[in-house]
Amino acid sequence: MKGQKTGGRRKGTPNKDNPLKGYLRAHSLSYFEPKPQIDTQGNPRKIDFTDKDGIILDTVILRNPDGSPRIMSDFDVDMLTMQANERVSAELRLLEFHTPKMKAVEVDMDMRASVITIEDRLRALCGETESEDENEYGD
Repeated sequence: MKGQKTGGRRKGTPNKDNPLKGYLRAHSLSYFEPKPQIDTQGNPRKIDFTDKDGIILDTVILRNPDGSPRIMSDFDVDMLTMQANERVSAELRLLEFHTPKMKAVEVDMDMRASVITIEDRLRALCGETESEDENEYGD
């Protein structure tokens, strides 16, 4: 029965739900979703910037000028705490999921064509050969 479907899923049938994928998707969405950055007491969240030895260099409180907690995603907070080179690396890794990867294309070109002049092409179109042309002009 060529051309007719005899088994398998019907057209338009959705894929089965995978509970693990659903959990990971929900977790990822909440990580990128903007929300008020508050600590356990409901105050604006504080971020400590430390050096490689763990010494606190600076503390930033995530609040707006009016004192309310700043609304930003956990991803944005994490990016804020990273060094510049770490941020670039993270952004590049994330871009891999949004841009298609280019495949290398190998081209094997072999030129075995002979060079044909315009005069040769015109002679061929008229049905003449080079020897007939030479005799005509007395060469």
